[in-house]
Amino acid sequence: MQYIGHFLSFVGPAYGIGFLALCFWWRWWLLLLAGIVAAVLAKIEYASVTSSDGPGVALGILLVVFVMIGAASGFVASGIVLIGRTTQSQALRAMYVLPAVFILGFGSYFAVTWSQQKMREAHYAPPAAACLDNLHPARIADVDVAIPVAPGIFLYGNGMNDDHYILWSNPDARSFCREADGGGATLKSVVFMLDGTPSRRETETKRPFCSRPHPEYPWAEMACHLIPTDVIPDKPVEITVSVKAQGFDPWAREREAMLKNQAIVGPDGLRTYGSQNDFYLMRPDGYFARCRDFHSKSQPWLYCTVTEQLSDQLAISYDFRSTTDFFMTQSAIIAANARAIFNSLKP
Repeated sequence: MQYIGHFLSFVGPAYGIGFLALCFWWRWWLLLLAGIVAAVLAKIEYASVTSSDGPGVALGILLVVFVMIGAASGFVASGIVLIGRTTQSQALRAMYVLPAVFILGFGSYFAVTWSQQKMREAHYAPPAAACLDNLHPARIADVDVAIPVAPGIFLYGNGMNDDHYILWSNPDARSFCREADGGGATLKSVVFMLDGTPSRRETETKRPFCSRPHPEYPWAEMACHLIPTDVIPDKPVEITVSVKAQGFDPWAREREAMLKNQAIVGPDGLRTYGSQNDFYLMRPDGYFARCRDFHSKSQPWLYCTVTEQLSDQLAISYDFRSTTDFFMTQSAIIAANARAIFNSLKP
């Protein structure tokens, strides 16, 4: 209550000044002129306050806002009084209108703020239990999938607006559940983002999906727990399965150009093409990966990307951590796990 009292004593005078500035203009032309002048001054003052810097900016903006609300309320009060004088209505006399509009105008800020807060809470509220706990049917190309509302899953719709669904976001999860359960979820891409930043992962792990084990999903552990930067997992850290389009491999032309260069061939037959940071590794069986070496103690591994044809209609692209020593054996395991992760969504 003490805080509320201090707040009202702070903004009340600002509101009162704005109200008194425009509540006694009882000629239409004077009221319109005063309203235009007040609007111009308010715009200039608001732009000046918001462009400034310092600890008092928020308080300055609040004062200007309440002056503007007061002026708008005074303008409305004057307009109602003028209407009352024109119609000779006793109910619209100044002695009734001014106090009523003064109170309602001051309360409008709190009513709008409360309404916005409630709408925001409703927008970000958790989806229903059925949405969080059930699998939701969808289709990508010619493949039927059943999608759990799980962290790390990002979906692109195949509609005209290319809707996307971040399934660790409550509004997106709710939208996807509604569309999928209605039988209309056709996807263009399914993305597993298993190597996110700590801040994103902390939010995601609070999802109900992570409150129990999921042995049916080989990606669940990585989705629910942040991977330490010095660890090299035996699974991809990001996977994208998408409807195959012409030129689905964005690095094909670059790879073809590199193949014309001289390769460095290791004892195990691993061929290396490229520059200092970005290069291609090629196994003797023709498997290609585009890799980057960060030369960092916190990231002591190569970050590699592979794009392949998954089926006649689908392409798969996956990123993984590796080293030149592990690449020959690990890349085959990674490729198998990438496909297994996508296949785990098939009903």
